[in-house]
Amino acid sequence: MRTSTTLLAAALLTLMAPACLAEDPSRSGSLYDELALKDSEFFEAAFVTCDAEKFKAIFTADDAFYYDRTSISLMEAPRATDSCPHDQGVTRTLVPGTLEVYPLKGYGALQVGYHTFSRAGERGTETTRFVHLWNRVGTTWKLRRAYNHPPKPGANYPGSGR
Repeated sequence: MRTSTTLLAAALLTLMAPACLAEDPSRSGSLYDELALKDSEFFEAAFVTCDAEKFKAIFTADDAFYYDRTSISLMEAPRATDSCPHDQGVTRTLVPGTLEVYPLKGYGALQVGYHTFSRAGERGTETTRFVHLWNRVGTTWKLRRAYNHPPKPGANYPGSGR
């Protein structure tokens, strides 16, 4: 009897595990979906269409971008999109399964994940971890802070192919 109870419990846990994982609010749900869409819109404007107006509209007035070595304002949208990455063969790809979203009560949300950058005709990709601080005012999301952390030499980042 004890063995069959243990086996039943193990079977139930095994069957329930995917449902529990699917309900992880950092990886699913309406907030996750909203910010996954914002991520897509951001990089579409920045890397594919290079639409300065759409790019600029994504950010708060006091935005900042940090990339370990630099700190710049993104509101310089026309300058940021003058040299369109898409036209130079540069692509950005969100690493599947790495996007996470955490609500910040009364403010917005924190979005983290990994993405890869590659250039047509060149070997390899660069994978970086990103952290985005989104501010929600009513139904409008604005990106306030963006932080990109480059890989450590030899690091095994998701999507790095190592």
